[in-house]
Amino acid sequence: MKLFFLGWTRFVVVLLVLQVGLAGWGAVSGGGERVMRFIAHAGNGGMLIFWLMLSVVFALIARPGWRTVLLTALSAFMIMMQGAFAYGFGTDGVNGGIGIALHALNGLGILTLQLVVARRAKQAVDAKRALKAEGSPA
Repeated sequence: MKLFFLGWTRFVVVLLVLQVGLAGWGAVSGGGERVMRFIAHAGNGGMLIFWLMLSVVFALIARPGWRTVLLTALSAFMIMMQGAFAYGFGTDGVNGGIGIALHALNGLGILTLQLVVARRAKQAVDAKRALKAEGSPA
């Protein structure tokens, strides 16, 4: 299960990188095209909420260490906050700008956190492999 969790966290990292790309893609367009591009960003974001909630379940099953499980839960909580940052401050003026800035920074924080989780998942897999190799006769 640790190997599955490692693959899963890498998949989530790819989706988060795609999310950042979709945000940038929408930001450099205008008019109706901008709305259509941000629909892709919002759709992928909705999927990411689901994937990160599943990540918490998979982390609990894989048992890669409590810190890894807590970091996974933190990233799931942080992605729930994304909507609050994007829309909770309004969409216009200074408050809207602050909300979008927090939305972007939180998104990059989630990506960074998931990279740490993926690295810790890899360490858990390597430790399991080392234990197997140590216990088997050469």
